[in-house]
Amino acid sequence: MKIPKLKKTINYVIGGSLAAFALFLILAATKNNGQRRCQGLETKIKDNSQQFLVTKEDIEKWVTQYGNDPFEGKIIQNINLKKVEKRVIESGTIKSCKAYFDLQGFLVLDIEAYKPVGRILNPYQTGDRFIDNEGNIFPFSKHFSPTVLLISGDYVNTLKSLKSEKNSDLLELINRISEDEFWSAQITQIDVNKYKEVKMLPLMGKNIIEFGKPENITSKFEKLLVFYKQILPQKIWGDFSTVSVKYEGQIVCN
Repeated sequence: MKIPKLKKTINYVIGGSLAAFALFLILAATKNNGQRRCQGLETKIKDNSQQFLVTKEDIEKWVTQYGNDPFEGKIIQNINLKKVEKRVIESGTIKSCKAYFDLQGFLVLDIEAYKPVGRILNPYQTGDRFIDNEGNIFPFSKHFSPTVLLISGDYVNTLKSLKSEKNSDLLELINRISEDEFWSAQITQIDVNKYKEVKMLPLMGKNIIEFGKPENITSKFEKLLVFYKQILPQKIWGDFSTVSVKYEGQIVCN
């Protein structure tokens, strides 16, 4: 009759021992982490072979504050990963940054850079800026100047981004041009005045395309195709100074 009680006691002892051992492992690991030191930085840039706007050297300068705050040799437990990520993001040229430590103790930075679809020309001293397909506006790169749509005009000079419902139509127009093989080759620049009316500068010829406000975009591009495929072949480039598709149902050539 005492055997069940003995068995129960043994189970308690085994359970307690396992719990104590687990606690020991946790405490040992915590102590070990508190003594581990950072072995250095490892930067991984997503699609790095397809982007040239930022380099690993840029990232390391930003994260170490130009070498004034190196991480190698620091106790890992004392490194604030959120602060590390913030330093990189605050450069203004990085879309996302994820910081973590690998098993060897290296501080790893997973970086995703912006991919420009347009270049905003700024007549002021602040310099040109880039814009991506989501409407993020970010600084011009000192390393590389990709061939993208040029964007100018009073409307865009002071914009911080195009990520708003108010500017979704303009962003749609920019993306439509950059994603289309024909229009990205033909249209080199758009100018957006303070009333948000768009004029386009084509690669061929000296004529200006009056697009109007960025609305009814598909219909307007269809009319432009009619001009290029049916009207223009019968004329020469110098016959027109302007081509307007901003009026519904009309193509006006002057």
